[in-house]
Formats: sequence, C-alpha cells, structure tokens
Amino acid sequence: MTLTTFIYLSLAAWRMASLIANEDGPWLIFKRFRQRAEQWCMKYRFCRELNLYELLACEWCNSVWIGVLLTALYLWLDGTILYLALPFALSTVVIVIKYLVEILQNAQTFLSGTRKPAE
Repeated sequence: MTLTTFIYLSLAAWRMASLIANEDGPWLIFKRFRQRAEQWCMKYRFCRELNLYELLACEWCNSVWIGVLLTALYLWLDGTILYLALPFALSTVVIVIKYLVEILQNAQTFLSGTRKPAE
C-alpha cells in the first residue's frame, strides 16, 4: 500500500466514522440507524451487557471496524477501493479546510479587536 492510498483510506475512514457516530445524514439515515441500534440493544440482553451500541455510536470504536472493512476491500478490490473512498476523503479535506478558515477568521477578529488604533 502506498502512502497516498493510506492517506486516502484514512481520511475516508474518519469521515465514515464521523457520519455514523455524529451526524444525522441525508433523510436522517444515520440518526435513524443509531436509534434502531439503540432500540435493538435495549431489547436484547447480550447487546446491553456487551454495550454493543457503543461500537456504533462511538467514532473511536466504529473507526476500527470501518478500518477493517476498508482494509478488506483494499485487498479484495485492489486499487478500485480508491474510487469508493475518494469522495469520503475529499469530504474530510473540505471539513478540515472549513475549520482552518474559521480559526483564521476568529484569529483575525481577535487580533483586530485588540489592536490600538494608530494615532
């Protein structure tokens, strides 16, 4: 696996983990998925005792399983997995850029508000 492939798959894995654990998604698909999983875990004792809902609702937890899935797909599909992972990786980059721009704007606002006007 090249470094570029590793970076693409890592960014895609983070985005997928974040979508599943934190976001509502289009038509509330991820929110409904989490709610259904929580209902299932309340209904079945083994799920409650093993706290399996956390595997879905925790982005640190689900990222392990997403990483396993992406690794298996990489081995099975060879280079084709990049075409499946690339939209998620690009989405991650957009999110990072958004937060960097917000940080720079906040820093500019803070610095311009603390400077004394030139006399």
